[in-house]
Amino acid sequence: MPTKTKIKIAFGVAINAAVIYYSVKALRGLGTGAIMHEHINWSFMAASVIVYIFANYIRGLAFTRGIDRNIDRLTAFEIVGIGHALNMVLPLHAGEGLRAVFFPKDYSAVRRTNLLLIAAAADFIAIMIISVLSVPFAGFRNSVLLKALWLLCFICVAAAAAFAAAVIFIKKIREYVREYLNAGTLKMMVWVVLSWILLLLSTWLGIMGMNFFGLFSVRMALTVFAATNIINFIPASPGAIGFFEYSTVLGLSGLGVDSARALAVSLPLHLIQYISLLPLGTV
Repeated sequence: MPTKTKIKIAFGVAINAAVIYYSVKALRGLGTGAIMHEHINWSFMAASVIVYIFANYIRGLAFTRGIDRNIDRLTAFEIVGIGHALNMVLPLHAGEGLRAVFFPKDYSAVRRTNLLLIAAAADFIAIMIISVLSVPFAGFRNSVLLKALWLLCFICVAAAAAFAAAVIFIKKIREYVREYLNAGTLKMMVWVVLSWILLLLSTWLGIMGMNFFGLFSVRMALTVFAATNIINFIPASPGAIGFFEYSTVLGLSGLGVDSARALAVSLPLHLIQYISLLPLGTV
């Protein structure tokens, strides 16, 4: 066996060992024992996990069918899957930056950075679109979340205006736009939005797994999606442990769900993310 191959295998084993070690610590921090006291419909939970994994595959298509057709599907799925898995075990969204390692080896550092920044911006826009549209349908009235949402909307609009001005007055920015922001970027946005809609569907299935049904379960899913993703913009603990549960309780309290019941809902929903992403990233 070539020495280079041996090094790659050793490196891969070391990464997997680290992921498994920190995953155990993270899962322990979720307080998963409390889930065993809940009456859970595991069929819905399994469906939620499957949809969650498929959403990440669709997210990878944002590269292969959108912004960079030179990346094959497996590599794109690897970039997305490993990045999310690392986010679940490392603090401060470190997985977002570590994705750069898994781009094709002939990509320059500048190209990798540009692709990651555009992908991150696309995620932000998709989350904001779905979250803003969720407010009137979900009907939650939590003032903290609403203020945060409108503040993010204002920041988004201000950033778009500033970027438009930069394109008009700065030649280098115009050249950047011509190279990276084109029809491929619009196609990328379609796949990104679709992936986040699937993640919303996964959340809804998880909530039905906790025996909430009908229109109220849809409102809960919209609320949890908006609340957790707004809070998740804050660089935080591995997998947003604590932040995810707090935002779920905060959001569902606006729908009149008791705090203890909301916490019981948040734990399985968070566990779904770990069950989906950790094996995906490890493989």
